[in-house]
Amino acid sequence: MSGTSGRAFDWGIFRRLYGRSKPYRKSFFVTALLVILISFLSPVRPEQLRHIIDDEVPKGNYHGVVIYTCWFIGFLIVEALLQYYQTMIANRVAQSITMDMRADLYKHVIRFRLNYFDKTPVGQFVTRLISDIDGIAEVFSVGLLDIGRDILKLIVIIGFMFFLDWKMTLIVMIPIPILIYATRIFQKAVKNSFNDVRNEVSRINVFIQEHVTGMNIVQIFNQEKREKQKFDQINKEHRDAHIRGIWAYSVFFPVVELLSAMSVSLMIWWGVKDSLIGYMTPGLLLEFSTFITMMYRPIRQMADNFNVLQMGMVNADRVFKIFDTDESALDPIKSTNVHLKGEIIFDKVWFAYQDENWVLRNINLEIKHGEMVAFVGATGAGKSSIAGLLNRFYDYSSGEILIDGKSIRDYSMSDVRRNVGLVLQDVFLFNDSILNNITLNNPDISRDKVIEASKRVGTHDFIMKLPGNYDFNPGERGGMLSVGQRQLISFVRAYVHEPAILVLDEATSSVDSESEALIQHATEELTKGRTSIVIAHRLSTIQKADKIVVVDKGELVEMGSHDQLLAKDGYYAKLYNA
Repeated sequence: MSGTSGRAFDWGIFRRLYGRSKPYRKSFFVTALLVILISFLSPVRPEQLRHIIDDEVPKGNYHGVVIYTCWFIGFLIVEALLQYYQTMIANRVAQSITMDMRADLYKHVIRFRLNYFDKTPVGQFVTRLISDIDGIAEVFSVGLLDIGRDILKLIVIIGFMFFLDWKMTLIVMIPIPILIYATRIFQKAVKNSFNDVRNEVSRINVFIQEHVTGMNIVQIFNQEKREKQKFDQINKEHRDAHIRGIWAYSVFFPVVELLSAMSVSLMIWWGVKDSLIGYMTPGLLLEFSTFITMMYRPIRQMADNFNVLQMGMVNADRVFKIFDTDESALDPIKSTNVHLKGEIIFDKVWFAYQDENWVLRNINLEIKHGEMVAFVGATGAGKSSIAGLLNRFYDYSSGEILIDGKSIRDYSMSDVRRNVGLVLQDVFLFNDSILNNITLNNPDISRDKVIEASKRVGTHDFIMKLPGNYDFNPGERGGMLSVGQRQLISFVRAYVHEPAILVLDEATSSVDSESEALIQHATEELTKGRTSIVIAHRLSTIQKADKIVVVDKGELVEMGSHDQLLAKDGYYAKLYNA
């Protein structure tokens, strides 16, 4: 049944899924034992009813009727309690398994290279992490155990019916082959509709995530009506996929009721004939009628539960595909909490995001400890790619990057990222307090340290004017703050984490002149005593750099101080004069 195999049931996926229950195997087996007990209790109540009607009522034994009635109520209470505990334990196991899977999936994905997220829609991943894993829970809480319970209950009931009257049992089971055939058609219809529903849910999630995030673009270009039409179409297809599943249920359940009524009719026809010769009793007739209802109910539930199981397997297949995706950067090195000085060498570095579409070509560059080096060049020249390689968001294709004389690949990922601070043009703030956005919930960074850093960087005054100051929540993506304010907070964030190497990627390209003055001050404060790489379009911000590197089409074309490059009257001079 997997999304790729096309089989009715994929045992490979099932084995992997069942393996996830190992930490909860004891509870799982307790639940299975309760299912067995409930199944064997099934024939008890109809049998008690038969004794009351056939044995005690004809004798006028009121005391006997009371005793059997008490036993009947007692067994009903026991069955209800067993059902309660079975449902509670099964759901606790199911939710625990899916909690573990969700945590493992997030832990797995959080180590992926950024190019995975570049090509994967966020809404699709959200669907996998939430909706699909929720669907897997039903495999353990409903599908697997309930199918086992229904099969066992069916065996017990039919066995008891044969024990009571094998001829009548065969008569009432005449419609069963029709039911089996109808069930098979129902399963296929629901399976197909479910696949459609999951695909449409993913499409809706992707659409909403993208359009809520980019709502300003929709409104700026007056596209609300057109985008609503696109959403209406996706929403309609999502509704239609659900309706196809509902249609299958609306046909199947009446068919089951019809066949159940047919079995009861056959029982009455056969039972009346036998009653005329004194063989069939009213109690036995009532017991068989109850058994027929009990027999059809698990058959109907089995069809439904098998679909739940199939749906869970489709979900599991989607989730396991992400588990099987190996997009994490190689990091076999253990963290040593090393503190780097910040001497950087690029030695014949080549890099491409895909195949051999080179973004950087034969980069050779030495940056000494404490130097401020600026990269300038046209958009798409490869400047930001250099920053990405230093943070190991991406791995270079050939050549070598050395930090303090040692390959960057010989440091652990955490050691590199702890020592390399990055301030981006597009600052991301979480829907949390300013304090937590700066510390990123690092317990080693105190509130006093944040306030001291803010005073040095020049953000303390504007933060204190906010409601709640450092406890102010700037909203999703920091939408309650201006671009310049968000940028300044990102400077404080970099400052308190004390990186040995600081990378400023277009940090002043989209702020006003007042914010730029503050950011200039913050830049000077941050770059003191540490190796700094500044990527900028505004050449006014990098004139004090020790070294300016001009990048064009992935290559270093010029290098020197501001005055040296102006004297050359080359690429940099043209940029500056422009």
